[in-house]
Amino acid sequence: MKLAILNLGSQYTHVIWRTCRDLGVEAVIHQPDAGADVVDFFDAYILSGGPASAPDMKPNQAHRLLKATGSGASKKPILGICMGHQLMAHVLGGKVDKGSSAEYGVSEIVVDDASSILEGMPPKFQAWVSHFDEVKKMPDGFRSLAHSDTCKVEAMVHEKLPLFGVQFHPEVWHTQGGEKILENFCNVLKKE
Repeated sequence: MKLAILNLGSQYTHVIWRTCRDLGVEAVIHQPDAGADVVDFFDAYILSGGPASAPDMKPNQAHRLLKATGSGASKKPILGICMGHQLMAHVLGGKVDKGSSAEYGVSEIVVDDASSILEGMPPKFQAWVSHFDEVKKMPDGFRSLAHSDTCKVEAMVHEKLPLFGVQFHPEVWHTQGGEKILENFCNVLKKE
């Protein structure tokens, strides 16, 4: 199983790569403007965080991949992290906008549905957040898995398609059990 991490500008992209490698999944980092001939070679994708606002982002390979999986034309799993999560919502018809307050630091995440990528996570856990925008309305077909005091969609999953998103950063050590979330995504890949 080959995994591409599209680096949307996150300072933590290499941490995602290292964690996936430690979990036994071969991962390669690519920029989102890489050619489709390069990007389409992979079986699954992680969209990293980044400093941009999803609605303002110039269309790139991440947009194309999300549209393909969102339409059912592709069955390749995609995990969006922070801005990647917001981009997923935006591209697939949800609403992304400024949160009530910018979040930078540790936040308490409350798990509402301990399935999918949150399987095995405790009912509440501390997570590293670094964002101003958030998903205000999920696209059709998605359900929320977790929330916090300041953000109602901290994690989401599509009901039928292999699309997953988390508002926080599971890849950094500040997030309790974050590796478990990446492991759950990698386990999806191993079953494909």
